[in-house]
Amino acid sequence: MSREVEEAEQRITKRLRELRLERGLTLEKVAAAADITPGYLSRVESGQRVPSVGTLVVLARVLDVSVADLASEGERGSPIVKRDEATTYGTRGAELMHLSPPSTNAFIEATRVTLRGRAIPPRPSRHGGEEWLHVVSGRLELVLGGEAHTLEKGDSAQFSGGTEHTLRGAPDAEVIVVIASPRTGPIQ
Repeated sequence: MSREVEEAEQRITKRLRELRLERGLTLEKVAAAADITPGYLSRVESGQRVPSVGTLVVLARVLDVSVADLASEGERGSPIVKRDEATTYGTRGAELMHLSPPSTNAFIEATRVTLRGRAIPPRPSRHGGEEWLHVVSGRLELVLGGEAHTLEKGDSAQFSGGTEHTLRGAPDAEVIVVIASPRTGPIQ
């Protein structure tokens, strides 16, 4: 694992705790909203566990921030994201590169996802808003609402983020994912 990825993981776990405390939320409240256990969230916040990509997306939505906000070193004023400035995060054979600048007011978030070695998320993802994805290279297995679909290079899919879904490389895939969601504010 690269030093850059380790540093991003440390920023994410630290930022999750900071945001939860800033909002006056308990571990139990955030965990319930994200459909995870308080113990698991506590281990994530202490840096003992690294959340899956799906769990990270859900936690970001629960706390009303983008995933890029969680992994970034700070708010950027520019709408431009240079390749060497893009925040990268990786876990369990998946690597995410945030193509959108961090912004607490963003309605869309674009991410390049690289899945290697048939990386399998520990559980399906579910989040608010709409999701669009495009396979740039390789082959992707998209399990959407319990139904498996194989997408080849050049294929796309669009669906409600509330539909249970899992992405895995078959065996490898590079995918652009765009999530659009209205900002409704953090849980209370």
